[in-house]
Amino acid sequence: MKHYNGCTVIDSTPLTAINKRWQIERFLGIIKNFSEHPYGVYNIGCCETSLGEQGRNFYDEDLIGSELIPIAKLAWGDYLCLNFHYDKNNPSVDFLDYEESYECDPATSKIADTFQEFLSMLLSKDTK
Repeated sequence: MKHYNGCTVIDSTPLTAINKRWQIERFLGIIKNFSEHPYGVYNIGCCETSLGEQGRNFYDEDLIGSELIPIAKLAWGDYLCLNFHYDKNNPSVDFLDYEESYECDPATSKIADTFQEFLSMLLSKDTK
C-alpha cells in the first residue's frame, strides 16, 4: 500500500468471513491532482470531504475536523476508517456502515484495535 499509494484488493476473504459487507474494493491513497487523475475518487481527502459534508465522519457537531478518516472503499458504498473518536493517539480500524450512519451519528463496528492488527489480518500476494 505504501509503495503504490493505494491499491486494489485481490481477496477480501478474511474480512468477508466476518461480515459479507466488508469486501474491500480499494485502499485509498493521497492523489495530488485528484480531479484530473483516473482514480481521483479514491483519494482519502475526497472521501473524507464527502463524508464530512453529510456529517457521517464525526460524532460531535461542534468538533472541527474529522474523527473517522477513510482508508478503504468497500462494496456497497461503505468504508474502512481509522477511528480517532475513542483514542486520539491510537485509532482503531472500524467498518463505517454508510446507510445506517446519520449526521453526527456514524454507525461503526470495530474490526481491529490498531492499524497494525488490521494489517496482520491481510495477506499479500507474495505471501500466499
